[in-house]
Amino acid sequence: MEQVLYQLPDGWEWQSVKKLSHNIQYGHTAKAESNGNAKFLRITDIQNGKIDWQGVPTVSLKEKEIRKYALNDNDLVFARSGATAGKSILIKNAPTDAVFASYLIRITPNQEKIVPEYLSYFFLTPAYWEVVGLNAAGAAQPNINGTKLSEFIVPIAPREEQKRIVEKLDALLTRIDTAIEHLQESISLADALYASTINEQMKLAIEQIGLSKVEEHIVQIQTGTTPPTKQPDFYDDGYINWFSPSDFGDHDILTNSNKKLSQKAFDAGKARKFDAGTVLLVAIGATIGKIGYLERDASSNQQITGMKFSKDIMPRYAYYWFRFIKPEILANASTATLPIINQKGIKELSFCAPGAELQKAICNKIDEVSLFRKNVRAELIEKVDLMRSLKASILDSAFKGEL
Repeated sequence: MEQVLYQLPDGWEWQSVKKLSHNIQYGHTAKAESNGNAKFLRITDIQNGKIDWQGVPTVSLKEKEIRKYALNDNDLVFARSGATAGKSILIKNAPTDAVFASYLIRITPNQEKIVPEYLSYFFLTPAYWEVVGLNAAGAAQPNINGTKLSEFIVPIAPREEQKRIVEKLDALLTRIDTAIEHLQESISLADALYASTINEQMKLAIEQIGLSKVEEHIVQIQTGTTPPTKQPDFYDDGYINWFSPSDFGDHDILTNSNKKLSQKAFDAGKARKFDAGTVLLVAIGATIGKIGYLERDASSNQQITGMKFSKDIMPRYAYYWFRFIKPEILANASTATLPIINQKGIKELSFCAPGAELQKAICNKIDEVSLFRKNVRAELIEKVDLMRSLKASILDSAFKGEL
């Protein structure tokens, strides 16, 4: 997919990144270590457009290699693979002898032709990200390479105009980013209130009732399966929810999965059905500890374990309890390769089983705060989205000569 070019103001011109750069280079391949002689910048060290150089590991290199990969002020560094493919950062105040890793690409802008900050802002524009997204579509792993980067066409304003645009963008986008940061802090406060309410209510229950084990309160525990994908009739025209970890959001009731199974998968004994009221726990992988419960029969893959509690335990109460003991789940998970907690480990987890009235009172109290949090989050997220849209609009206008 090629870039969509548009009419530029008088005195502007289109130029490729290749013509605007002295050098486009991949980083060094090596393993990070703790006592090397050079800072070793990786994709994961770039967070929210910032680099915490204190947290960047080191690598041992010869002087010749350090000179080859040394980062300098006004270099642009790009993530070339993974979820952040295409994201970039303009290097400022890099430590002496800082180098960059192989999953990054470095562009050295030709400062006789372009102001580095101007080029850096271009790589934030909707036009740039539209092309990156279309190139990544259908790829198993999103990526962008040096050749693709070099082919991007940039609208170049006269030099003094570039400086004016950078100054204007600095002022406007700083205000927007500050506003977004404050909104996100408010979202975090609402989340903290919700978490503290769960903790408070469950600790009160423990004081009154004491602790037992999950094993004492479940009538069934089973782990999901993945039917053979070579048999499409197990999936075609499916209507039965088949949950995977990606279906678990921040909601309590699991209502809709991305993939469905047909009844044929169950008739052939290749899928396991969980009854309504079953509590589902992500028990393996990076999102271990995520929790939800069913209001209608469903199924899941093998990363999820389902627990059917005895009739005296409300599924909603069990849901809140498992949110409360997530630190215990993580502490008891085996981490040989992926974090995992098996059925035996789940049965050994602590549980507090108050009577029906206290369960209901606890759930009502948490529900009240949960609803407040939900409404606050929705309002604040809408405002964050509006701020991000405004930011995108300003960047779009800037590179059309309309700022």
